[in-house]
Amino acid sequence: MNITAPLRRLARLIPDTPAVIRADDTVLTYAMLDRAIDRVAARTAAHGLGPGDPIGLPITGPDESLGLILALALARRGIASADPALPARRRIVAGPTPDPDAFDLNTLCDPATEAAPEVPIDPDPAALFRVFASSGTTGRPKPVAISHGLVARRVFANILAPGGPDPCARIVALDLGIVWGFTAVLRTLWQGGTLVLTNPREAVTRIPRHRVRTIVTSPSGLRALLDALPPESRPFPGLETIEIGGSALPGPLRDAAIARLCPGLISHLGSTEAGGIASTPIAALGSRPGAIGFVNPDVTVEVVDPDHRPLPPGTEGMLRVGGPLVVAGYEGAAEATAASFRDGWFYPGDLGTVWADGMLCLAGRESDVINCGGVKISTNAVEAVLLSLPGVSDAAAFGVPDAVGLIQLWAAIVAPGPIGAAELSRFCAARLPGQVPRMILQMKALPRNANGKVRKDLLAAYARTQTPPRD
Repeated sequence: MNITAPLRRLARLIPDTPAVIRADDTVLTYAMLDRAIDRVAARTAAHGLGPGDPIGLPITGPDESLGLILALALARRGIASADPALPARRRIVAGPTPDPDAFDLNTLCDPATEAAPEVPIDPDPAALFRVFASSGTTGRPKPVAISHGLVARRVFANILAPGGPDPCARIVALDLGIVWGFTAVLRTLWQGGTLVLTNPREAVTRIPRHRVRTIVTSPSGLRALLDALPPESRPFPGLETIEIGGSALPGPLRDAAIARLCPGLISHLGSTEAGGIASTPIAALGSRPGAIGFVNPDVTVEVVDPDHRPLPPGTEGMLRVGGPLVVAGYEGAAEATAASFRDGWFYPGDLGTVWADGMLCLAGRESDVINCGGVKISTNAVEAVLLSLPGVSDAAAFGVPDAVGLIQLWAAIVAPGPIGAAELSRFCAARLPGQVPRMILQMKALPRNANGKVRKDLLAAYARTQTPPRD
């Protein structure tokens, strides 16, 4: 199935229903959206764009609707797009360019053009839709090729998970160029809902104006929404759920969201390589440490030992994910594929537990355990202690080599005001004996990627420019 086929069907069934409300409040009905996709698809043909190597295309930008329409127009004709950070045959850019192999996004999507006849929909479900970039927490995103058929299976699986089905007005406060952002868009549109495009500053007024019932976002997106709210704000009466994924949700941020935005928080775990893995309303997670959600239908999660042998329920070990939503490997990256894929399983690099009832609990990533001169330290444990300090809203612990190459424990926190270094040291010493960070950076925000995950490689690089205290 081509991912644009449901949109053409809805354009005939509910032509006047709002499909997309753009950032300037103009409305694209389902009929208008389908016509725009056809018009742009015809224009791509006139410019000589056809099936072949993926076309580099940014979906985010000042007007996300243009990138979305162009991605769907290319998909309708069976042309694959690619994350602009990845190699591509030709590129589409958000602005004029002297590059003869690049096309201006605004020109291709100019609405002031003649209507185009219906463009034939490429029917091949195995056709490549887009090459997405993996989360890239190490700074080296890897190419993940997703076909039309796999996108469709992931969208249907998303509908079965908590948060769907629901043909409502939905804000997707995510980078639409990541898999979860795009599948959230398709889930909204395939169900006849309305996608409300906005930014955190404007969301305060657009949530009630457009009767938004659901927001899909990451912890960093959630924080931006909260920062844009008036200090005295209370939950919006019509807002029913906020789906959160991409990285762990800190307790203070969770509590602030419940108090000021919406009590119906839903936890999601997924990856570019495996799609949605687990999801559950946060209120149902219970008290098990690291609980992230029940494993989704059509997904298998196993816990294995270092020799890849399955461990019994309730035992902590290395996680691997299998099922029809998992890709076979990275595109054109044999070494990276060999490191993360084995015998049909994807190894995301997470440590955790799957209980007999299907609840998945995360214990951190294998890379989150750092070896400081022979002492192994869990950065998750350090971060949990830092987040328990009143006023700290975000925290990250990471390793930084010293002058002789030994790894030292450092940390970074986000707080509304400065916290004295002596106070931080005393607080950590009382709760982390022998594991006090050598230096704790105080920042306005932690660097995160499009999925909302902390870029610890950037933190470590920044730490190298700082002067640590003398022993």
